[in-house]
Amino acid sequence: MFSRRKFIISGTALAGFAVLNPALARLIMPNEGGGGALFLKLSVLLTDKKQLNPIIAQRALTGLLEEDASFLSKIQFLSDALKTANIFSADELNNHPIMSGPAGDTAKKIISAWYLGYTGTPVSLRALDNTRFVSYTDAFAYVPTRDATVIPAYSRGKTDYWMQPPSTVNSD
Repeated sequence: MFSRRKFIISGTALAGFAVLNPALARLIMPNEGGGGALFLKLSVLLTDKKQLNPIIAQRALTGLLEEDASFLSKIQFLSDALKTANIFSADELNNHPIMSGPAGDTAKKIISAWYLGYTGTPVSLRALDNTRFVSYTDAFAYVPTRDATVIPAYSRGKTDYWMQPPSTVNSD
């Protein structure tokens, strides 16, 4: 029989799990067997960022694998090509022959996932395409202007803020 006590204990346990679930998810690092660690290592090199969020890296890798099932072998090929060419920073890839071949295509897909916040190719005016969401607020495309602009589609002020012209219009 299900008593009130069991109901309260079960409800408390479920609520606790719901609260801790996002925190626990952040502790999960990409696994080596799934290519996550290699993907994260390549992402750090290609984006020239010191630290990247492993959860977003896993989302990007998942999206790229859904787009192309052979993507793990492609990132291994890219890693081997970078080691062979002794490339240890993104700056060394400028005008490098690697970037014009299949390894370069893989590198560009990884960089695009981080900067655009999605994988795949969007098709205008279509309900279906092969794009997969990675991150909106953490996409690197918005970082250079973060101090001056907000991410598109986020309110720049209170409700109906757009009805009054900005105060700078008169002084521009």
